[in-house]
Amino acid sequence: MGASSKKKGQQRKAAAKKALSTDIGVTSGINSGSVGGINCKSLAKIRSGDNKTTKKLLSEFPERYFQMASVSLEDSGVLSVVLEFLNRCEDETFQQVLSSVGGDLKCPSVWIKILAKGCYNNYSEPSCKLQIAENIGPLVRCMVNDTERLFFKSNRLWKQGIVAFVNLVSNITQRQEKDGRVIENIQIVEALLQHEGLLRSIVQMGFWLEYRPDIVKELKSEGMHIAGIVTASRVLMVMLVNEMEGESRPQLLDIIGTTPVMNKEYDSTCMISSVAGVVRRLKLIEERQRKGIFDVTQRLVREADCVDKGVITEVIDLGTNYTSDYECALSVALLSLKCIVDKDNEPNDTRVAFAIRTGLIEMCLWFIERYCFPLFVVDKEFLDECDMCDIIEGIFQNVNKVSLHKKSSKAIESVKRSTNVMSCLINSEGTLYTAKNTKCKGLLDMVRSILSLNGSYCCRCNKALSKTEVKQCNGCGCMVYCSKACQKEDWLNGHSVTCNKSCTYGNIGQFQGRIIRKEAALEERAARKLEELEKNQTMIHLKLLLDHSETILTQARSLGTPLYDCVVEFDLRHCPHAITTYEYTDVYDTPEERKSFEETRSKENVACGYISSIFNGELDKETGEAPFLYMQRFFPHEWLTKQNK
Repeated sequence: MGASSKKKGQQRKAAAKKALSTDIGVTSGINSGSVGGINCKSLAKIRSGDNKTTKKLLSEFPERYFQMASVSLEDSGVLSVVLEFLNRCEDETFQQVLSSVGGDLKCPSVWIKILAKGCYNNYSEPSCKLQIAENIGPLVRCMVNDTERLFFKSNRLWKQGIVAFVNLVSNITQRQEKDGRVIENIQIVEALLQHEGLLRSIVQMGFWLEYRPDIVKELKSEGMHIAGIVTASRVLMVMLVNEMEGESRPQLLDIIGTTPVMNKEYDSTCMISSVAGVVRRLKLIEERQRKGIFDVTQRLVREADCVDKGVITEVIDLGTNYTSDYECALSVALLSLKCIVDKDNEPNDTRVAFAIRTGLIEMCLWFIERYCFPLFVVDKEFLDECDMCDIIEGIFQNVNKVSLHKKSSKAIESVKRSTNVMSCLINSEGTLYTAKNTKCKGLLDMVRSILSLNGSYCCRCNKALSKTEVKQCNGCGCMVYCSKACQKEDWLNGHSVTCNKSCTYGNIGQFQGRIIRKEAALEERAARKLEELEKNQTMIHLKLLLDHSETILTQARSLGTPLYDCVVEFDLRHCPHAITTYEYTDVYDTPEERKSFEETRSKENVACGYISSIFNGELDKETGEAPFLYMQRFFPHEWLTKQNK
């Protein structure tokens, strides 16, 4: 009996020794003591906060994605244990948590590392990642608070866990490949988006080096490589912008693009958006390294419309002062075009005005002079897809569309008075290649056309007016004069018939004002925009007639029609303006309109029609285009003939 007992005791010791040496042993199959690659005793030790066993678990997760993990977080039960611990990080200290289980774990960041490595790339099931994404709310709330910086109520533990946290979020969101198929992570990202502040915090981490000296100093004092956190955050942001699809994509892009580069609790005055911050960063790197960042910026601007004054300022400054390479200049020009239009690709008056004041026209003139000819060897497919002349033409066309709107009109008038724009224009025209290149010459003509649309002119004598000289008609508020004499003369010559009145068949041949009004929104803001557009258009009517007198007379002669039988149409939606002279019978379609025109017109006048777009945020329901304003004016045809002598 004694020998038998001794033998049994030796067997028990050997079994215990074997169990201790294989606390987290790899198994070829699941046996009674092991589930998911970990035995029950080891799981119990991890649950009790055992330092040695918990840290040893990390070794069972490989460093490279193509290696297989020895442990399944989900099947082994480790996932629920670790999440249970981490969910206590808001309300308890780390010592309180360990005291409740009797453990000796040295640092809680080990738990985050276990989740991060356990859900890395191809050896984790999507269900495991989804569980983590859905159940790390308390951890997220601790780690994204970069002003208090408390994890388990400890600043030191927060600093120790921040790298693992960034890696965890990055690993959760990475797309997986399994059996040659890409497994989408849409549900996982959507679950992460439910945690308030997480995505914004990840974006802001990518700007710590530039904007958070307090965090940089603290982490460096702990001997931590903050560059790794910043890089991981930037890579994650790029991956989400480029690869994330599904219904949550618009929300995701909007959050990324509008997030300020700093936490508002750290600096409540910060107005720099992440897009502006990214463009600013482009100035600090070599041009050959910019393409990937340009692509991300284009998506945020084009798809999510993440544009503000800071973005426009940085883009134009980048093009003007930090660009000497053709492909970079092309990217800047394309980005500039996207910055001045809205989601419907229609020009935005506020954005266009700000871009003009910031130097958009000067930058484009510089690009025309330097890049609108084949001096640089670039990829042929890239050239075929994007041509500098075409992009700049698109910029000028959109500027022209709102050049008579309130803000853009004032901005153009401001730069028109400056010597900078005019000197840039003269320099570009004087360049030998530009002067001989048809496309370049056409672009310069567009600039002159835009500039010529601006300014205040007397509606009767065409005198250029300063702000203090402008005198408006008290009735309609649209007609502008240089003096009471001109106002009186215009009143006697037809304005009394049409002032503040609508067009009818009875006065169609003498009506001067808004003759056709497409349906537009009638709220106060839209009505105000229409009123401003009408006033600005009225002030240049006579100027346009006189500036193009030769063209009009030539067209009238080709028709063989007297000037009083002509209608001259100025389509200001085109740049340069489209000017066409018609016989009145081709303009007034119905017999009633023709008869009324013949009976009410004066044979000493020529009828002029002016068309410009109304950009009030709405599109015409029938055409899908911006509604337009049509105004009719009558001028003595002798003014045309005198002008052309």
